[in-house]
Amino acid sequence: MGAIESLAAVFGLAFLRYLPPIALPAFTPLRWAPPLVRIVLALGLAWLTVLALPASSMSAVQQPQFNWVAAAIGELSVGLVFGLVLMLPQAALHVAGWLVDVQAGLSAATLFNPGAQGEAQSMIGAALGLLGTVLFFVLDLHLELYQALVASSMVLPLGQGGVRLDASAFFSLLGSSFLLGLAVVMPVVVALFAVDVGVAYATRAMPQANVYFLVLPLKIIVALLLMVVVLPFVPALLQRLYQDAFARVPTLLGA
Repeated sequence: MGAIESLAAVFGLAFLRYLPPIALPAFTPLRWAPPLVRIVLALGLAWLTVLALPASSMSAVQQPQFNWVAAAIGELSVGLVFGLVLMLPQAALHVAGWLVDVQAGLSAATLFNPGAQGEAQSMIGAALGLLGTVLFFVLDLHLELYQALVASSMVLPLGQGGVRLDASAFFSLLGSSFLLGLAVVMPVVVALFAVDVGVAYATRAMPQANVYFLVLPLKIIVALLLMVVVLPFVPALLQRLYQDAFARVPTLLGA
């Protein structure tokens, strides 16, 4: 294999590593970028990574016994781990907003929305998702993601395998992400629970009155006002949420 073929092979392996977290995002802040922009970004990072690699990485792919199938699967596995730590914090924010919607009664708005087409929608979840997308770039968390991706090529050389995905680390990441996501809306959840206790007492005292629909506007107002109150604390919590997920990448990869 010549020098040009080796360069192209290493470039392809690097692109496979960057493809899942950048070019094919599902529920991440990067999904708002056009597909062409994401693909060009993945190609650019792959090319810069190849230029920064030592010569030993080029010589490794020139061996006759080099297993291309295993190398491609290994690179995609590393990329999927990075895509996972990018997706779970955003999903945790959406679930936390959905929980507030259910408690505040905003989930009933789907019944009166002709454009919903029977699909469950979360108003506060969507708002938190948009806020998380903005803060992801404002807090330079995207730069931390790219730096971690490039640094992974030094710790886990391209095409040389050695990836052992840890299931227990995945469940630990899942639990910590949704726990930190719940911390964003915890004051709202506690306050709405207190309102529900008062509504239950009023229902017991006045069973003939439809207290739920009478108190529903109050619960929505309380939820929206408390969301405004907790907004100043969201950037720090969101940064902690993503940084905790990024810090768990080595454990997920079996390091």
